[in-house]
Amino acid sequence: MGAVRPSMQIQEPSRSASATEDVSLPANEFDTSLKPFLNPTRSILPNRPAWKRTPKMPMKLDLNLMGLPVCLIDVCEDGFRFAGLNDAATRVCGLENAAVAGRLVEECLPPAQAERLVSRYRSCTRTGRMEDFEQEVDFGFGRRWFRTSLTPLSDPDTGLVTRLMSVSQEFTATKRLQRELEQLAFQDALTALPNRRRFDQATAERVAQAACTHKGFSIAVVDLNELKSINDTHGHRIGDEAIRHAARILSGLMRPRELVARIGGDEFALLLGADTRGELDRRLDEIRNFVACRLETPVGPLRVALSVGGEVWALGHDVYDTFAAADAAMYREKQIHRLVRRFDGRAA
Repeated sequence: MGAVRPSMQIQEPSRSASATEDVSLPANEFDTSLKPFLNPTRSILPNRPAWKRTPKMPMKLDLNLMGLPVCLIDVCEDGFRFAGLNDAATRVCGLENAAVAGRLVEECLPPAQAERLVSRYRSCTRTGRMEDFEQEVDFGFGRRWFRTSLTPLSDPDTGLVTRLMSVSQEFTATKRLQRELEQLAFQDALTALPNRRRFDQATAERVAQAACTHKGFSIAVVDLNELKSINDTHGHRIGDEAIRHAARILSGLMRPRELVARIGGDEFALLLGADTRGELDRRLDEIRNFVACRLETPVGPLRVALSVGGEVWALGHDVYDTFAAADAAMYREKQIHRLVRRFDGRAA
């Protein structure tokens, strides 16, 4: 005779129970819109007496028969304790009932994960309402994402929430696909920097934050000089390497809460924390000095230079006007570079 699969054991501080959870519901709690039709002799006129409540109909549910992970949590004076997991939950998280039943959530899960769940449990217990949320967890064999429904179960005599039932559904594959799509939507393929769409989004976020902080910021526009000449002379592969080189240098110069994005072929946009003209000028000089260096390529060293312009945004200004002013300053500097290059060529 084959071994009998044990049922899920629900452990409570003072008693133990099986996986068959009593979820008794009043017989008339299914669909109130159908009540008048359950008894054809009853009038459906609005002035008739209210529908009389009937005794509770016992309903037994074996949680081990459910294909979704189910977890029962007891609400205790000292915190939230696991009452038990169904078979699907033990397969997903790798925890056994014997290891978690009767123990506090903090004793069974990593601190950060336990803190997030306990916060949810407190909210559900306090409001007595069902809560839906997404959670990212790491069971030691890779990160996974779940949508979880948390249902409070109340004592019929006191009305107090004494137990919570958590039902989860994994959507890891969907989440990974979503992140890949977000990456395609907000990341530049050549440099892996944020693209123009992400830069505009970040700028709008900084404008919204400024309403609370009353602190401005700066926008700078950077353009690589003579990239067309590099492409024409050495090919686009070397030109692409020059763009990636500039992207690496610019990324290394960013401070916390600053952003560099590639917004065009050889153009970059910078979101800087400088909120005064003097501070912005110092940052732009720093950028010029770092990027104006020699780049080693398969065809030999190339000198990569850039033109950069910037403008300070202040509360109440139009951010598009700020960007346009920075762009115009960059083109003025680029024109100076062209004149200097032309003069040097004639002198030679």
